[in-house]
Amino acid sequence: MKYEFRFESILDLRQRERDEMGGLVGEANLAIAKIDQQIQELEQERQTLRNENAQSRLGDVAVDRLLARGRFDLQLQADIHGLVQTRAKLEQELQRRQQKLRDAETEVKKFQRMKELDHNQYQQEMNRREQMEIDEMNNRRFAIASRKLRDTHLS
Repeated sequence: MKYEFRFESILDLRQRERDEMGGLVGEANLAIAKIDQQIQELEQERQTLRNENAQSRLGDVAVDRLLARGRFDLQLQADIHGLVQTRAKLEQELQRRQQKLRDAETEVKKFQRMKELDHNQYQQEMNRREQMEIDEMNNRRFAIASRKLRDTHLS
């Protein structure tokens, strides 16, 4: 008699759900890393713009150029602010996905524990049956040996 866990299909489903949640957590982490990289690039661009502004203030001052750079700096600040807000939303989504992953992992562990207990119970039952068969065989041997001994004594 082969062991078969009666909830194997549910365990498989829960494992797939857990793996899927893990993938979604990974995607959220990648999105946050991408946002962080974009913020860093914009900050570097702002720093480069500031350095150019400092250099352009030496000598003749081009007001139009300074105004354009100022507007560009404001646009960069707005872009950074938008990315920071997006990052905050992504962090919330990441936390939500991590919680779902933890819940899915708990479900998988619950079914794995059930499978382990069920398998142990199955093993105990198989051991009990095997012992009963051995005992029955020994009883038959003893009965046959006793009968032969009694027959030899009677003859």
